[in-house]
Amino acid sequence: MTIRRKLLNFGNRSTDFRIGTGAFSELSKMLAGAVGRPCRAFMIADAELDEALLVQVRRSLIDAGYRVDELMLDGLEAARFTSVSRAYERLAAAGITSEDLVLGVGPAAVCSLAAFASHGWCGGTSCALIPTTLDAMVRLPTQMESLSVAGDAHAVSVSPQVSLVVCDLNLVVGRDVDANGMGYVLICAAHLAESRKCWEGFASTVEGLAQHGEIAFIDAICTAQTSRLNTVKSASPSARRAFTYGQTTARALSACLGDAAIQPYRLYAEGMRFEARLAVDVCDFSVDEMFAQDDRLEDLGIEELSFALDADAFIDALRAERFRRANRFQLALPKHPGIIRLSSVEDEVLERHARAFLASRRP
Repeated sequence: MTIRRKLLNFGNRSTDFRIGTGAFSELSKMLAGAVGRPCRAFMIADAELDEALLVQVRRSLIDAGYRVDELMLDGLEAARFTSVSRAYERLAAAGITSEDLVLGVGPAAVCSLAAFASHGWCGGTSCALIPTTLDAMVRLPTQMESLSVAGDAHAVSVSPQVSLVVCDLNLVVGRDVDANGMGYVLICAAHLAESRKCWEGFASTVEGLAQHGEIAFIDAICTAQTSRLNTVKSASPSARRAFTYGQTTARALSACLGDAAIQPYRLYAEGMRFEARLAVDVCDFSVDEMFAQDDRLEDLGIEELSFALDADAFIDALRAERFRRANRFQLALPKHPGIIRLSSVEDEVLERHARAFLASRRP
């Protein structure tokens, strides 16, 4: 059993990140240290989680000295902004104060709701997270999943301020690509954003991930945390948008295709593939690095997606998605491994690459 500890220093605060197989064996001790003096804890958990896991978390909280109240939500419900009011009502009923603990247990949507609610409750209440999916383990220390408002699925978010994140790899190692795919995509993007040395070593990391190696998962996720922390702390506003690499295209494809059967991670991977090709033209991104990204995604089991789509509709969706977030059409594109920045894309370049990309995806 290997449990690694990584302290993520954001400057004015820090997050205690624990990861390993069997990490839950020390959960009570970890939760006890999340606040000054354990008293009350409010658990926001995924209603679809295995009951044995929920029982283990409840017992760990009680053993740590907490009185436990809880709110159970499914992922779809947790992703709606309306759930924030419900969470606040339950926090008030439970008598939670700024000295108590809010605990999120579940996938990214549920843990993000816990992080958002704790951020505003009593001016800020300590928050701990127990992510149960690979993408949540990668994302949550630095970025919450946005809450939906009035049909906009990505409208509201804040920078999470989390005291403790506990990741037990028993929940993810050995899972198939449909379960881990989004996590793999986020890990790939993080390694590309970190440094050339990190990116060049990613091929061997991918081999370990494909073989379900515990150390490979720990190394990959911890490296992703370093990369994402550097993105969050960057002094450059453009550099802080590196998280959106591949995201704009993924959302545009989702809007155009409207096929709920297509897993989001596949759209995200397609977004990275398309935007890497734009980067070759716009930012002089290396063609070899572009193909290396293709290879890494393929090695992780994320194959290219086949679909038929009108180029004009795709371009319109890209523009609509980007202008929903900003006043200028700029995409986060890699210049070289270690540098992802917002870059302007000329109309002619966008149209040419869009038509070529869609032609290559036609069944």
